[in-house]
Amino acid sequence: MGLEAVGDLALNEILSILGPEETAIVACVSKRLKASASEESLWSKFCFQDLHLSSPLDPHGNPLPSFKFAYGSWREAFAMYPWPLVKRVKRCWDRLKNWLTTNFPEAAATLQQGATEDEIRRFEKVLEVKLPLPTRVLYRFYNGQVFQEKDALTSAHGNNLGLIGGYAFYHHLVNVYLLPLDQVILETKQIVCHLGISGGFNSTKYIVVAASSAFIEKFFFLNCTNGQLYVGTRNLPIDGEMMPCVPNALLRSVHDPSSDQQRDGMLLWLEEHGRRLQDGIIKLREERNIRTICQFPEEPPSCSTAITNGVKEKEGTC
Repeated sequence: MGLEAVGDLALNEILSILGPEETAIVACVSKRLKASASEESLWSKFCFQDLHLSSPLDPHGNPLPSFKFAYGSWREAFAMYPWPLVKRVKRCWDRLKNWLTTNFPEAAATLQQGATEDEIRRFEKVLEVKLPLPTRVLYRFYNGQVFQEKDALTSAHGNNLGLIGGYAFYHHLVNVYLLPLDQVILETKQIVCHLGISGGFNSTKYIVVAASSAFIEKFFFLNCTNGQLYVGTRNLPIDGEMMPCVPNALLRSVHDPSSDQQRDGMLLWLEEHGRRLQDGIIKLREERNIRTICQFPEEPPSCSTAITNGVKEKEGTC
């Protein structure tokens, strides 16, 4: 028995199992199958499964007339990237954006609209690098954070709205934000010049992707060759010392578009960051009416408490 003889409900169920790509192919067979393959309920399910869309929106958040149009607009906008990677990056950003919107809306408002392919190509040309595929897709969704004058603090502590956050003790404050591409260019050129390691630094294609706006500087570097993310230590100005942010064994196919397992340090770190925020392992801290994301864990097993000389102390591992 062919699909033409199958009832409408059964056909809808079959198409939903086949998935969006196969459904689009089935639509070319006959007028009846085209009608069945165009049902809004079907494409609503595909949009939710792949993109977690509950309403038909394009990648910029603009409303579209149907879920089928919406799904097609997303596939067209990201046609140059492996679809499993696009779905994974969207899940990562959805988790972060949803948490920020609920808990830290003033920081959510600093996320800038995604970079275009032309902007990314110009960026790569200026710095003579080739971004790992996951990082390219991350920037296609949101081009870092941009602050308004009203967001700036009036103290030497800088801005408190960093997506990555930081820590504070005594007079030592770090608050890290995700840089937009134009600032990545400026910071990368400045840090290369300041550290005086332009030869080895440039040959391995490091770029600065995140930085602290506070008085105490902190920099995150992405190695565009192997996809590893590093954080500079306090010895960075002395000898260029950096620590890897994720295990090297987790990095995978950062420049291979034919793979469906692309993972670089930036994507892996942001995924873990979003999970920790969502699970309450790291939280917002408020001091003197200033709220920041604190990287010191608040929940076990990453956090433990002890009483020393009658004083309760909390210890965490990031």
